[in-house]
Order: sequence, then structure tokens, then C-alpha cells
Amino acid sequence: MEGKETNKTERVTLRLTPGELAQINKKCKSSTCRKLSEYMRLVLLSKPVSVVTRDRSADDLMLEVTKLRVELSRLGNNSNQATKRLHTLSQISEFRSHLEQQNSHNEEILWVLEQVKSIINKLADQWLQ
Repeated sequence: MEGKETNKTERVTLRLTPGELAQINKKCKSSTCRKLSEYMRLVLLSKPVSVVTRDRSADDLMLEVTKLRVELSRLGNNSNQATKRLHTLSQISEFRSHLEQQNSHNEEILWVLEQVKSIINKLADQWLQ
């Protein structure tokens, strides 16, 4: 019968002060338990509780990296839209030289953006492991 978990049919009622409940909820949230009942069962049965520790600076860095990733995507999209707009004006001869310059500039920007996004993605993957 090992490996098979039986249904939990028995209930236990416990009265707490609001402060005690807040303390228990805080400890539960810092653990890997998904539900309060799971956390309390582990504590009451003197089983080990896994606690998640988070590095505040890493969290702040990830927030900034996420914002930067969104902004880089936005810049790339804006650059592509400008290029498409210039292509619609390519029938006018005076815009052709400007269009060629813009295309060259956009290619450089997009290459740099892809390099930066690649580095950010690698850093994000490392931080999340």
C-alpha cells in the first residue's frame, strides 16, 4: 500500500487569534507548500518543511530585466514599422537614399537588439534555476 495516498476524511478544528493565523500564513507562504492545510499537516506531524528563500536583489534585477526585455521588443517593432512606412514612400526618388540609410541603420539596431535579448534571456534562465 506504500505509494498510494488515502483520502483525508478526518477534520481537526483549531481556534487561533488573528495574529497567530497571520504568523502561520506568513510561514506557509515562505514554504513550498501550496495550501495551508498541507503546511499545517507537515508541521503537526513533525515532518520537514521546505522553505523558499529569495534574494531581494535578484528579484529586483529580474523585474528590471523583464522591463528591459519588453522595451527592447518595443524598439524593434518601432524600427520595423518605420522601415515599412519608408518602403511605401520608395516610389518618390528623393526618399530612396534615405530608405537605404534607414534599412542599414535598422539592420544594425536589430542585430544589437537580438544580441542584448539573447544575453538577457540567458541571464534570466540562470537566475530562475
